[in-house]
Amino acid sequence: MTTTENPEGSSAAASEQANEEAIKPAGDAPAGELVPLAEIAVSDELVEQTRQVIARSISRPLAEISPVACLMRDLHVESIDLLDIVFSLEQEFGIEITRGALEAAARGSMTEDEFAPGGRMSPAGLARLRALLPEVAGRIEEGLRPREVMSMFTSTTFARIVAGSLAAQGKAP
Repeated sequence: MTTTENPEGSSAAASEQANEEAIKPAGDAPAGELVPLAEIAVSDELVEQTRQVIARSISRPLAEISPVACLMRDLHVESIDLLDIVFSLEQEFGIEITRGALEAAARGSMTEDEFAPGGRMSPAGLARLRALLPEVAGRIEEGLRPREVMSMFTSTTFARIVAGSLAAQGKAP
């Protein structure tokens, strides 16, 4: 199985720096412990399936859905379309993706003041987000607001979320 590489460097190293948390594990992992999203290996096949679901959801040619294109920033997908994408991924893969899980993945155990004091992400919050979204780490800049986090999501981000959700259910991604 081929895995998607992080163009900004090692996703494992980035993940260690910010101790990213995102998906609840299956099996014997302690309750409440989360698997780092950036550490979830995702096959090229799963990225391709995810891209296809996204393309259908937003009625776009597959060629427009690059694995590293930010859906909102690059493809100008509206937030309402993201809901449709999430619903379509849930249906396609038999999983549940909650907004709370997405927000918890971004903030983890950081308090609101640690993550985004004054409504702007702190250096620690930015480091955490770079580890969470290694495929766009170089595009995450100072001044980002928490409400803008989902604007950074790519098809690869969603593929990792799908893989983590499948793993949490004990299913092979």
